[in-house]
Amino acid sequence: MSAKILFHGVSVFDVIENQKRRLRDKVQRMPATELDDSELPNRLADEFGIEVPILNEEAKYARQRETQVDVSRDPTRRAFFGHGPRSMPGTEISIFIPFTGDPEVFKVRPTAFDSNPPIGDVVGNELCFTYSFVDNINLTEHDRTIDKVKRYLEWLRPSEVQLRADLVTAAQNLIVQRKRQTEDHARVLGSLGIPIRDEKPPEGAAATASPVPVKSSKRYKARKVRDADWDIFICHATEDKNDIARPLANTLVTKGLSVWYDEFSLKLGDSLRESIDRGLSRSKFGVVILSPRFFEKHWPQKELNGLTTREADGNTVILPVWHNVGFEEVRQYSPTLADRFAVNTSEGLDKVVQKIVEAMS
Repeated sequence: MSAKILFHGVSVFDVIENQKRRLRDKVQRMPATELDDSELPNRLADEFGIEVPILNEEAKYARQRETQVDVSRDPTRRAFFGHGPRSMPGTEISIFIPFTGDPEVFKVRPTAFDSNPPIGDVVGNELCFTYSFVDNINLTEHDRTIDKVKRYLEWLRPSEVQLRADLVTAAQNLIVQRKRQTEDHARVLGSLGIPIRDEKPPEGAAATASPVPVKSSKRYKARKVRDADWDIFICHATEDKNDIARPLANTLVTKGLSVWYDEFSLKLGDSLRESIDRGLSRSKFGVVILSPRFFEKHWPQKELNGLTTREADGNTVILPVWHNVGFEEVRQYSPTLADRFAVNTSEGLDKVVQKIVEAMS
């Protein structure tokens, strides 16, 4: 059994985005009849959340066996044996510590980490640490390793809590979207006045005649369906995500709007530039959150430039939202933006959402 570096694999940020994507995919595939369960958001959060392990140190145990120990790196013995590999009889001790939680989390790199992560093995639901000794047995190194493992686990716990909250919110919003979509489809079909039949006819019923095949032509050949367009693209600085961008995106979704927002629309492996370009070009409006942080950042300003080019034909695309800024700050950044009617987040989130919806209509 070869010891490995723990907490040294995929970033917790990538894990979080992947779990959110998996939740979105599952909700989109669920039958509409399953969406009315009030406990569904919590169950989905349980399914796609991460469970940071908890060590059960009281149940730890050890195993030992005789082995050959390489002492070539021991400076106290080099004078006797010289350089090169040299083995001596010794004892190998393996200490096992049971834990509860997801073993895969030991491969995840937390948001905070150092340059010297712990080394050990994950065997089922136990951590294993192996040490070899020739003379006196000293487990000081083991104590330091366990302290380091605990520290890394504590660094991961805030991400566990935040991910669960985000999953519950995302599930609630997605369920609302699915229900509204189902209702819209039913309303459209109802307005057609055409009876809807089940996919499989009742047993004993006469089979419906198969339609006569029609020769295809290039003109009428079915084209590949594009990804759905968005109603709104949200342009913001990362530092404004918690204060306004995420709450705004979630609230707009509950209003039945489709929103391009990085946490909703970017999937693991996506090209950031291509995804943003697609969002910029295929969203009806762009909500631009102007803030002190926005004015300092290069990337949000490039997104704003992209939205500006779409107004060349005279259509209004940009909907400004002022966050912790006033007229003078916006004017210094862009006189043309300062001249636009904007809504200020100091009026409250509900007012911001109301003004955006009014502007779109």
